[in-house]
Amino acid sequence: MSSFETTVPLRLTPGSKSLDRQAELPPHGDTIDFGMHGAVADHYKAVPQNPLPSTLDYLTASIGGCLIGTFAGSLMRARVPVSPETLRGDSIGYVESDEDGVLVLKRVTVRYRLELPEEHREAAEEVLAKHAGRCPNARSVSPSIEIVTVLEITSPVAA
Repeated sequence: MSSFETTVPLRLTPGSKSLDRQAELPPHGDTIDFGMHGAVADHYKAVPQNPLPSTLDYLTASIGGCLIGTFAGSLMRARVPVSPETLRGDSIGYVESDEDGVLVLKRVTVRYRLELPEEHREAAEEVLAKHAGRCPNARSVSPSIEIVTVLEITSPVAA
């Protein structure tokens, strides 16, 4: 059984008056900035100097990004043709305020759009039914965050 730690250095953004933060992601130390905007800023009655993606945005993106990668890999193992041109998706996070007034990500829905010949439809739907259970991020946050996946299949455009 494999086990490891991952360390992400964190800091408050120098000069920020609205508690913007930075993280250095492995493996190259790329810096990502996060803070708040929109409904998150409104909820916490904040007026960010520089609206930035929130940690809830990153969490929604991380779960969705892992799911679409797991879905694509599972499709490939099932010999269903998939490519960056034929598979797209949206990760949608549903956030609620809990009884303490803390915003909580309750559900992530990933809506896939897959261009696929009809003869592969059944295999793609079988993969969809099982892939979330193989996704590291989905398994890490479930059942605290409900994971929903939806697949729209369209026929390839004739050349």
